[in-house]
Amino acid sequence: MHSRNPGYIPGDYWMTCDLCGFHYRRSQMKKTWQGLWVCYKDWEPQHPQDFVRGRKEQFAVPVARPDTTDVFNTTTLSAAASKGDLTVDLTSVTDVEENAVIGITLDDDSVQWTFLTADAVGFTCTLKEALTGAAAIGNTVYTPGTSFMDSLVDSAMDL
Repeated sequence: MHSRNPGYIPGDYWMTCDLCGFHYRRSQMKKTWQGLWVCYKDWEPQHPQDFVRGRKEQFAVPVARPDTTDVFNTTTLSAAASKGDLTVDLTSVTDVEENAVIGITLDDDSVQWTFLTADAVGFTCTLKEALTGAAAIGNTVYTPGTSFMDSLVDSAMDL
């Protein structure tokens, strides 16, 4: 509150601070960035962090392609194989050919991956590396299947 006769100052009228409610001359007031008229004690600048702008990020993948992992067929061993064997007998030899990758599940539940050195003779396959463990009858064997790329080529040939 100002005194009863504070004196006349031309153009410097009285205002009320929007925050504290005290009366001040116009020359002692400032307008805030929020549009409020406040006294010099209550005035504060806008925080610099209000001006920080994030950059737009690109979340899209530039080149989207489907997974090209190979597909393996499964079969089983038709006869037991011992550690050190270079041949295995399979129940099916579909798509099994020379230099194909083959995975044999051993008795310790690990899978030994190796290559075939020749086409299957009957249901017997010759391995490039000797077995590192024993494999019982019925253990799963992974043989090459149709890869995703092969299926794309096949479907393109049909067009």
